[in-house]
Formats: sequence, C-alpha cells, structure tokens
Amino acid sequence: MIYNSILIGVDEIWLKSERVKRKLMEMLKEDIGRRINVENLMVGRGRIFILDYDEGWIERLRKVFGIKTIYPSVKTESNIESIKESSEKFFEGFKGTFKVVSKRIWKGFEVSSYDLNRIVGEHISKKFGLKVDVKNPDKTLYIEVHDFSTFLYDRVIYGPGGLPLGSEGRGIVLFSGGIDSPVAAYMMGKRGMKLDFLFINIAGRSYLKFIIRSFNVMKEYFPDSRLFVYDLDIDILFKVREGYRQVLYKLIMYKIAEEFSKKFKYDGIVTGESLGQVSSQTIYSLNLLNSFVSIPVYRPLIGFNKDEIIETSKRLGFYDFKAPEICEIERHPTTKPDRKIVEEELLKIGMKFDEEIEKVYEIKSLDDIKGEDIRLPDKKDLIVVDIRDIDKVKFEKGKRYLLTCPTGILSRRIYEKLKDEYEVYYLDIKTAKLLGYI
Repeated sequence: MIYNSILIGVDEIWLKSERVKRKLMEMLKEDIGRRINVENLMVGRGRIFILDYDEGWIERLRKVFGIKTIYPSVKTESNIESIKESSEKFFEGFKGTFKVVSKRIWKGFEVSSYDLNRIVGEHISKKFGLKVDVKNPDKTLYIEVHDFSTFLYDRVIYGPGGLPLGSEGRGIVLFSGGIDSPVAAYMMGKRGMKLDFLFINIAGRSYLKFIIRSFNVMKEYFPDSRLFVYDLDIDILFKVREGYRQVLYKLIMYKIAEEFSKKFKYDGIVTGESLGQVSSQTIYSLNLLNSFVSIPVYRPLIGFNKDEIIETSKRLGFYDFKAPEICEIERHPTTKPDRKIVEEELLKIGMKFDEEIEKVYEIKSLDDIKGEDIRLPDKKDLIVVDIRDIDKVKFEKGKRYLLTCPTGILSRRIYEKLKDEYEVYYLDIKTAKLLGYI
C-alpha cells in the first residue's frame, strides 16, 4: 500500500455562502470523524484532508452524505523534488502509457501547473521508460499542491454527494424493509435529513428478523439512526369494510407516525410512495391521506416507476437484504376512497393515536426471537382459508384450518393468534399448491 492520506471532495456544499459553507464543512468533518474514528482531519478549500490511511475506511466514506469524491493519496512536501520522488511510487512495476494532471491550489508554488505536469512527466518517462499519452492514457497521476502539503493520487472513488446528515432537519421514515422505503430514506439522507425508522408491524414478532436485517444495511448510511416498532393488531383491519382496509391501514400508519413525530420533534414523515404504484398511492388516496395529518409528508420517489426503484435499490446494495412482501389484506381495494366512509371506518376502530404511540418501542437485537417450525397436516377434512376472506369464516373447534396467503407472512401471523384456540396451520399459496392442499 502506497497511500498515507485521503482527500475528500464536495460539490454543492461549495456553492453556499461562506458562513453556510463553513458550517456544512464542519458538520461533514464531524460525521467523517465519527465513522472512521480518526483524529487527523483538516478542512481546506473545497477539501477535507484525512492525514492518515486505512483501506477499510474507503467503503465507509462511500456512504457518507456530503462526500462527492474520495482520493486515496500520497502526502508529501510542497516542493518539486519531493513531488518527483513521491510520484515514482505510482509507477513501480507499471507497464503502459500515462499522463500527469496538476492543480496548483497554492498559487505561491514555484512553477505553474503546466510546468509541473511537464517536469513530473519527463521524470517518470525517464525513470521507468514509459510513454506519455495525454488523450487516452492507461494511468493518470493527479497532483494537488497546497501550501502545507502536496497530495498525489491515481484513484477517484465516488460518494453519494449531497449535504451532510442533519443539515436539513430530522425525519421519521415509515419503514417497510422492502425496496421503496430504503431508497426513499437514502434520497432524503442525501438532501441532509437525519432519519430514524418506524415500522408498523402487522406481521408478528417473527417478521422483525427481516426488518432488522434491512435496517442494519440502512445504518451503514445512517449510523446513528434508531429503529422503532409499533405492533398493530391485524384484527382491527378486518373490522374495516372491504375495499377500505388498505387505505385505513395506510392511514393508521400515518397517524401513528404523525403523533410520534410531534412528540419527538421530527420535521416530517418520509415514505416510499410513488404515484399510482398501488391502490393506496393513487392521487386520490394520497390527497386523502395528506388531509388527515398536520405535518409534512415527504415522498422522494413520487415520480419513479418500479423498475427505477429496483435498479436504484440494487445499485445501493439494499435489494439483497429486502424483507419479503407482506400479503394483501383484501382482494379489491378502492382507488378512489370516499372521505366520509374513511372517517366512519376510522371512528369504528376507535384508536386514540396520542395514546397508541406510548406502545411504540425501540428494537436493537433479535437474539431472543426464534422461529417456529411449520406443522403440516394431513389432507383429510382440511378447510383452506385465504386470509383475505378470513372475516367471512366462522372458526369452530373440532375442525382443522389451513391459512394461506401469497407469501405466508400474514397467514403465519393469524395462525399465531388462533393456534391456542383452534387447530390451524399456515402456508404460502404456492407451497400449498405444490403439496396438494389447494
């Protein structure tokens, strides 16, 4: 390893006023210091200097909002002989063409950038017998001359850019652990919003293992973030008239997040909704949901299609850690909810949201959560129940029921609620078909 320092480049921070610029650069410096636990940090003109090096720091720096570019560097004295000597380290064993690109930040340096390119280029060419190619080189050596030191580098690594975390307030993410909400969180983080995450859980405690796995990936970008959980009794949703369960479920999520935000001074709710993606994300549904809350709702994915969200999720490393989708809770949800009906159904469930948020808890570890093995019945006298129709079923003792849904997640949740009173089993629909239960 030849590197002994790292240069950090920023972009839009440098477009701010001098006062704001200084503030943002200090915030970025502090965030970097927390993530890589290094003391030798300096703020310069458009640069943060890390005067130490560890290859393991690079991946962490790639996930720091506010950083545009990362340059593993060789730090040397700002004189021609030191620069020539340090430049040799980049070409030992190298075979190919090269060029030198210099930037003279310190205008008091003894030669111009053009002359420095020529001097170092001639030195490398003579020392190693290499040819210069200014149009299409195999390697480019960059040189930045500052008054206190000069930095040489041959790698350019890109970070997320944007603004430092916390520079634009605090938000609470309605977190599903799937594809959409992690990407939405990333985009708001890039705009400087510091985030915590709130999961409204209808899928049971065993499902939390998927949520915390996804959340742990988010913590690489939001290392100080916290994960909160509110357990919503799924029975409440089956009390709602058919067609309105999905929008009431979303409204409950909004109301819990709203009260939580008010209590803990968040500046708004962040969601992964995109316009028209599902029934609760039509323009009519979103407008209605907005009307029920009194704080801002930020939807950074509003104009994205699903393929764009998936591609972004894969690029950021979220996709492979997504939680499995939770099954639908009704067959034909409305896309144009009537406000009067929504108000009636909300009144029917009778939730006092300012009291419900007292049930929100923080979760850090799932070591105490253990899964339960699936029990498979024989096929005799088995009543198969799709959980979307569960409100139409009158369970009886002495009969046996197989609960199904597309992913098996909500069927397991309902199984956990019924197993002590009735003989019930659960499977996802595909497995139930493969095993001949359906």
